Amino acid sequence: MIWLASYPRSGNTYLRMLLHAGFGTSVSSKYDEDYAAFPEEFGRMLGRFSPNVLNIVKTHDVEDDQMPAIYVMRDGRASIMSYYRYCRRFEQDRSVESIIRGETPFGSWSAHSRGWDPYHRKNTLFLKFEDIISDPDGTIDQLAGFTGLRRTGAFHGDFSTLHSISPDFFPSGRNECNVSELNDEQLELFRTLHGELMAELGYDA
Repeated sequence: MIWLASYPRSGNTYLRMLLHAGFGTSVSSKYDEDYAAFPEEFGRMLGRFSPNVLNIVKTHDVEDDQMPAIYVMRDGRASIMSYYRYCRRFEQDRSVESIIRGETPFGSWSAHSRGWDPYHRKNTLFLKFEDIISDPDGTIDQLAGFTGLRRTGAFHGDFSTLHSISPDFFPSGRNECNVSELNDEQLELFRTLHGELMAELGYDA
């Protein structure tokens, strides 16, 4: 089994699409996922009816084992703001401040990353959302090297295509759009709680 792990709204779904496009494999989920709420094309791009050839499983939890993992990281400000909008649309309404503080089922952005420690964890491929979006083809090559799967295809979509399929799930894919929606007080709270990790990861907060 291979975990596909991330904090919510960090690129997990996009990477699942790359796995299907590049290798024809689907990804299972630790959670119940209702595709009925999304267009048919959304499920097709995720490989809804394709085999899961390596038993790859999506998770947003911090898993306490040493199974191989692919961990996707995103600028925490963008991830949190995207999660805020996702919660309003698909789950319960949460405030931006509560998500920054980690009052969610998955804890805080920093605690999630520290829990996985993907940059030091053995048998773990560490990917950044920003690199995945800018170079999906190179990301597929990295996935091939990590999983040992033979590449059989390429990803031909982009965020404009994904937005046209499901605008609620794929608003833009641009970090700056999310970050610009945070007010000064929210940004200061974020820097106080997550600034150290942002600096470690090379993000400018």
